[in-house]
Amino acid sequence: MKNTVYGQLFGNPQIYLNGKPIFFAFSKINGLLYYLFVNKTVSRDEIANLLWPNMSEKNAKKNLRNTIYQANKLLGNEYIQSPNKLILVLNDELTIISDVELFKEDSLKYVTVYKDYFLKGFFLKGSEEFELWVVKMRQFFEKEFVNGCYKKIKIDINQGNYLNIEKNVERLIDIDNYDERHYELLMVYYQKIHRHEKVLKVYYTLADILNNELGTKPSSYIRQLFETSLMIINNQLKKKENRFKDTFFGRLDEIKKLESNLNSFYYQKRYDSILIVGEEGVGKKSLLNRVLDNNQQRFYILETQCYEIEQQFNLRAWKKILLELGELINQYNFFDHDYWNTIMRQFFPDMTSFGENDNRVIWSENNIDINVLSQIIVDTLTKYAESNKIIVIFQNIQWLDHLSCQLLMSVMFHLKKKVMFILTLRNDTFISNTNLVSMLRQNNLVTELNLKTLSKIEMTAFITQTNHDRQLKPSEIDQLFFLTEGNFLFLKEYLNLIRSDADLDVMNIKMTDILENRFTHLTTIENSLCEKISYFYNSVAISLLSELMDIPIDKLVQVIDPLIKQSILVEEVIASEVSISFVHNRFSEYFYKKQRNGKRIKTHGLIAKCLEKNNISDKNDCFILSMIASHFREAKMGLKAIDYKLKYLQSYFNFYTDLFPANPIYEQDVIINKDLPAEEFIEIRLQLNELQGTYKSEEEEREYDLLTIRLAVLEGRFFIRNGKYDEALKCLTYVIKTSNEWNKKEFLLEAYKQLIYYNIQIDNVSEMYKYIELALAEATANNNHELIGILMRLKGLYYLMTGKFVLAENCLNDSISLFTLTTAITRKYTLNIAAAYDYLAEIKNIQKKYDQAITLQQKAIDLCDGKVAYSSISVFYINMGIILFAKEDYEEASNYFNKAYDIYETCSSIWKRTQLDVYMALIKVYERDYDAVEVYLISSQKYADRFLYEENGILNFAKAIIKHYLIVDNQKDLTLGGTLEKDECFYYEKALKNLNNNRNRLEIDLLKKLI
Repeated sequence: MKNTVYGQLFGNPQIYLNGKPIFFAFSKINGLLYYLFVNKTVSRDEIANLLWPNMSEKNAKKNLRNTIYQANKLLGNEYIQSPNKLILVLNDELTIISDVELFKEDSLKYVTVYKDYFLKGFFLKGSEEFELWVVKMRQFFEKEFVNGCYKKIKIDINQGNYLNIEKNVERLIDIDNYDERHYELLMVYYQKIHRHEKVLKVYYTLADILNNELGTKPSSYIRQLFETSLMIINNQLKKKENRFKDTFFGRLDEIKKLESNLNSFYYQKRYDSILIVGEEGVGKKSLLNRVLDNNQQRFYILETQCYEIEQQFNLRAWKKILLELGELINQYNFFDHDYWNTIMRQFFPDMTSFGENDNRVIWSENNIDINVLSQIIVDTLTKYAESNKIIVIFQNIQWLDHLSCQLLMSVMFHLKKKVMFILTLRNDTFISNTNLVSMLRQNNLVTELNLKTLSKIEMTAFITQTNHDRQLKPSEIDQLFFLTEGNFLFLKEYLNLIRSDADLDVMNIKMTDILENRFTHLTTIENSLCEKISYFYNSVAISLLSELMDIPIDKLVQVIDPLIKQSILVEEVIASEVSISFVHNRFSEYFYKKQRNGKRIKTHGLIAKCLEKNNISDKNDCFILSMIASHFREAKMGLKAIDYKLKYLQSYFNFYTDLFPANPIYEQDVIINKDLPAEEFIEIRLQLNELQGTYKSEEEEREYDLLTIRLAVLEGRFFIRNGKYDEALKCLTYVIKTSNEWNKKEFLLEAYKQLIYYNIQIDNVSEMYKYIELALAEATANNNHELIGILMRLKGLYYLMTGKFVLAENCLNDSISLFTLTTAITRKYTLNIAAAYDYLAEIKNIQKKYDQAITLQQKAIDLCDGKVAYSSISVFYINMGIILFAKEDYEEASNYFNKAYDIYETCSSIWKRTQLDVYMALIKVYERDYDAVEVYLISSQKYADRFLYEENGILNFAKAIIKHYLIVDNQKDLTLGGTLEKDECFYYEKALKNLNNNRNRLEIDLLKKLI
């Protein structure tokens, strides 16, 4: 069988030998082969100068000889030959093929081999001439591809070979999105396969590009294709319900309905007037303008805009339309000019000011017959409609006054078969003339188009199409979606802020003005309610609002209901309690920022004290504690703010840093941020420094001192958890000294407990025992039975670490007994009970009683069921994996290790992460998957560097074994990518030095057995 070399030069380049990719030691080999694939023959001088332009001729040719040798050696034959000393050629006696050769032979037949542009991503450092050649070839082949692909698509369309047409046209558009020929092909193709909605989509995409980028419009032929599809869609709508469900940025579905309706109206077929409904900024006007831009030459358009401030002026919204009708009457002599003026004087103060800025009304609704005005409008439009297609547009009909509503209903009713009306309506504000909307619906005078805000996917597409300055990160898109909730108007304004590098947390003047107009109609109490709600990040319970505003709940509900109907507020039930929030988070920002600073400070304090008084903080809810802290901080009550911030951190650490926390959180209760930054401590320190010496009484001074010691306790816990032992010891030494001075036993006990954990981590059993005994003495003196239970478990661990397994089991069983005296205690200390079973399982594993160990370990795992105890369950999974590893059930061990990895993805704990990576690395060693071994070993090193002693013992244990197998397997890279620079004896000695002779018997036995 002949060997075949294939060169893929289009797209990411690659050389294949018999279908398998070949990787050369340096890129100049690839460059030489690519050049030969294209040119077939090349002079030595030319290619040497091309690849090594900065070298002397002698050295360049020397490198060339070596490059040829290396290429032929790896390919296994003389693929590159030199017939004489001057030229190089590819050996025509060997099978050598390339996509470039096929493409040059017949670009039409082999158009599919052009996967992407020539030598994509390939670069030779310091070879400028080579790069110029690459650019030249890219341009040549791209041009050839465009011509060949265009011809092939036309042939395929004519022959009905539709398989790859869409993909090929899209590739042409990617290359040149201004070439109308490509869009024309796609539209013709879609018409051939009866996808007329796709024709519309392509047309509007092209129209937007040409209009925005070049200031032109699509060709008449493309417009003809577009109108043909519109006609077909219109006919389909008559026969059956539209089946088109595809999404299109720019509201294709609504555009399709509007275009079809306009087309029906133009060709004197059945049509409907339209009511476009949506919240402010959703794009009602943009949608209308976009459609009318393509149709305004076919229609005579009368348009008016309604304003809230003009609701008090009767018929003010009709003024612009009446002016235009007057011009039509004068121009075409529909009526006597004096007759028209006489009618107008009945409704407006004087004709001289009609059309200027006179808003006076000299009549009332009671002394005028609106039918007179209706009749002359109907007669005028009827006469003009005999030779013209008329569209009457009223924007924002929610602001129409009562008489204008009557007039509009009358005119629409009499002209429903002669004139098209397009109305827009906001559904997010108070509508005084609800009868108008009801009557329009009841009399079937309109078809409604309801516009929704953009989904996140649609919003991302909009940003991609319009924000060409830079690509936004996913986090920035998430922030924009949070700020705008898919509202077009807000989105455009925020994109403008991004382009000007402005702060997104600040609303610009335009957004503020829009919202101010939105809320001008609110009563004093409604405004006050909205202001109170603006102080809450999410929703607020009605009961809390009632207390804050000192209004009974039943009366407060009467204030809330209209605001819900106006789409200002939204109601939801949270934990069986009715809560209220704003429909749009920008509303909250508006109401909050318009209040005076002094008022804000006072209100924040009121809210904080109200939450505190209601004992909500006793629930130990991290979110509530953080909320109270935030309100106290904004109220300039620094000590109280820090007090609750520390309570928040305490709750956080109980969940995320205590390996076996009391009161474990159940799944439905979790609302904790797992990525709490260490900067929290720095922030609190700065706040304490600012407050130092500012206290006004001895009580405040004592409160300040207690805050400093509480902070030191938490810092000590945090530093131990993250392997920063020097910082931890400074904090805990301060706590012990201060606790003794102030006789604060609760802080003293907490410091002892943290020092026990510290000594566990550094394997200092004597100091560990010392602090256990000190803590037990204090706990016994204070009858703290629950702490005694925890300390008995830790004492059991001490005996385990010192090899006194009988004493260890006794202490662990005593701990379990203390925690199972009552149901309440058992529930509170479930994870401490589970931890005791975990240590009992470890003892059985050390004794090689694997089945008993598995049973005990499973008890520990089962006790975590239904609780979000991430750090605990991850440790239990790892320990179960280690037991199964010791039992040599590597497959099941991997399953448990992978469960632990899944948990590490959801929490910030790194406890036992080194062991996890180490044992996974060893399993991969047994599978001889050294690439995976390297990955796990690098990861384990990263986490071991944050700890001392045992972690380094475990890591060096793994390194010794992995190094041994690398040697046994005769691996080329004995350093495993530089992670194992030393010999196996070095790692062996370091492992034995740091491993615990009792707890790490499995590791020590494996080392001594293997090495």
